Parts: sequence; C-alpha cells; structure tokens
Amino acid sequence: MLENIIGSKSKISILRILFRCGTKGITIRQLAMRSTTPYSVAYRDIELLETEGFIKVRKKGRNNIVMLNADHEKYRKVSQLFSSDEKEVNRPKKMFRNDEALIIIHHNADPDAVGSAIAIARGFSQSNMKCDIFAPGGLSAQSKRLLAKYPYPILEKIEKYPSLVFILDTSSPEQINNIVIPQSCKKILIDHHTPGKLSDIADMKIIDPSAHSTAVLVYDLLISAGITITAEIAFFLMAAIVADTGFFRLVDKRDINVIKELIEYVDMDNIFAALSTQVNYDEKMARMHSMQCSKTYTIDGKIIVLTEASSFESKIANFLIGSFADIAIVENISKTDVRISARARRYLNGKIDLSLLFKGIGKDIGGSGGGHSTVASANGSETDKIDIAREKIKVYIESTFRNKLKQL
Repeated sequence: MLENIIGSKSKISILRILFRCGTKGITIRQLAMRSTTPYSVAYRDIELLETEGFIKVRKKGRNNIVMLNADHEKYRKVSQLFSSDEKEVNRPKKMFRNDEALIIIHHNADPDAVGSAIAIARGFSQSNMKCDIFAPGGLSAQSKRLLAKYPYPILEKIEKYPSLVFILDTSSPEQINNIVIPQSCKKILIDHHTPGKLSDIADMKIIDPSAHSTAVLVYDLLISAGITITAEIAFFLMAAIVADTGFFRLVDKRDINVIKELIEYVDMDNIFAALSTQVNYDEKMARMHSMQCSKTYTIDGKIIVLTEASSFESKIANFLIGSFADIAIVENISKTDVRISARARRYLNGKIDLSLLFKGIGKDIGGSGGGHSTVASANGSETDKIDIAREKIKVYIESTFRNKLKQL
C-alpha cells in the first residue's frame, strides 16, 4: 500500500523517519544516516518528495531541516499506514513466558555489565517481566556514577532464585563469587569474552568474543524482542559501549551502527561526565606500590611489566599500558585467592592472544580465566600455584616473540 502511494523503498524509509520525528524535523545528513540511505540517494528523494508536496524543507542556520507536510492531501492516509506499521513493529514480543527474572553481573561490575543489565531489566519490563539485578561482588566507581543519573536497585544478596536467570558480561564462576545457581533455573548467558565454565551450564548462550561490548549483544536481543529503546535504555547501552571501547578508541562497523541508533536519545556530555572518574587516594597508593615492586623486562623492542597490587589490579594494568608498557601483568594475591589482570597495547592484536594464555592460567590456579586478545584475567583459589602462572606467562611471551626476556 505504501509503495502505491509513495513509490520507492528509499522514499518510504525517509518518510518513516520523518514520521517518527514528528514536527521537530531533522537534517538531511541525519535523515540519511537514520534511514541507512546513501546521502546522494537521500538528497535526490528529498527533492522529489518536496516537489510532490509530501515534505517541507526550511533553512535553519547552515542546515536544511526536513519535516512532513501535514497539509498534503495524502498525509492522513500515509500517517495511518505508518502508525499501523509502527504499532506492529514496536509491539514487544513475549520472548520469555516468565513474570520475573534475575540478572547476575560480575564482581566490581563495570559500566558494560551494569548498563547491559539495566537495559534488559527496563526493556523486558515493557512485556511485564520484572527483573532484579544481583551484583554479588559490588559495583565499580564508574557504575555507581551512572546510577546517579537513572537510579536502579542493585542487590548484593538474594533469598531465592526465580525460574529465569541471566548472566551478563562473564562466563567465569569466580567472577560471580562462585554462587550456585539452582539447576531448575533456566540460565541465559550473554557475554563478549571467550567462553568459560558458566557456558557449560547455560541453557541459552549469546557469546561473541569479536564484539567489543556485551551491550551491543543486548541491543540486538532487545530489538529482536520488539522492545522500544527509551532514553534510559539508550543511556545505559551507550555508556556501556563508550566504556568498553575506551571512549570510542576501539570501534568497528557493528559498534557504529548501534551508536547511530542510540545517539539521538542521549546527551553524550552526560555520559562522558559520568564515566570520567577521579583517581582517589587509595588507587594512587596502589599504583605507587605496584611501581615499587614491579619487574620490568624488554623483548623485541617491547616493554613488559610484571607487578603486584593489593587492589585495583585491572586499573593498574590499564595505567601501565597508558604510560609506557606494551604488556602489563598485575597480580593480586591474598590468603584465599589470586587474581591476575593482563593488558597489551592494541597494536599487538593478532600477534598475541592473552585470552588463550589466561584460560590456561585460570586452570593452573584452581579457577578460570579468559578475556580478549589484548585484555584478559584469571581468578583462582590456589595461591601456591602463582609461580607456575608466572613461568607460563614468561614462556608464552618468549615463544610469541621468539626471543628471550631481558630484565631492565
């Protein structure tokens, strides 16, 4: 029906976006991006639609603002058809029959974990499913700042499990404090790291290590369920993507397509402000301690740092990479467990695979590990095996670069 009235699919796409915009209008470039129409095609179609009287174009500063012409004789008919389509497309599907669900996120949950969890909770509330979020190991400082914008209750203890459980942004049992999820629960794992032990018990898995964040996987899930993206959902998904891509330093076409859909709903200044945290005194002291006890090596013109910390190990690894190290390994050893964080500069992507190395190290220290090629970690309870892990790291680096480490 729309084709008979309007014509080409590209013209329909343009009018559909204008219909969603209402009376406020939109620039030609924004219209081309949001309708996924090449700019030259969008420009041509806008000229045709203006000639046909479907739209109006007015000057605002340097931009041409395009909007629907409500006085056109076919406006009411076209609006009715678009409204009918929108209602059908945007009606949330009953993807899950459950009335309630629990979303579990990893310890010291970062913005990707928290943002993805809240996006799922708010999204599926549209289909009348109530979601609680459980963070057994607490939240990071960045995540707490995000919640100041849109508060959402985060549980640190639970009394019972509902029949549906989501596990987000990790597949390592140690990262959810080894909590035991009842076998009777249906478990859905959504993660962008290499699969760990939790993937073996999941009933449904959405795992893609090539994705730069869990948030992009959650976005796809919400869209496939017919969930309407609200300003709050967009805020948390965008914050998650910004954080896990290093403020857009590591993005691909997939990220850009999602960002393009979300950016109309959010104020990026608010997101950047929420994610920009000051380094507190405790972290400064932890950094200083790690520098004092670090061992620095060189191999093939690269700087390798192995060090210890009593806290903030992942942040210290990032700090070392941002300062001078090409590869940084930071250990956090207590009486009961050991955590190791590893980072490598992004130019080493494809030359080194820390996720593969740390998957093995996780087993060596009585736990699990994984991550990405340049970002990985391992957690375990066998602290006496740390020397085995250290030796394996050195052997891997030497075999990768086919040279010997030299201590500086």
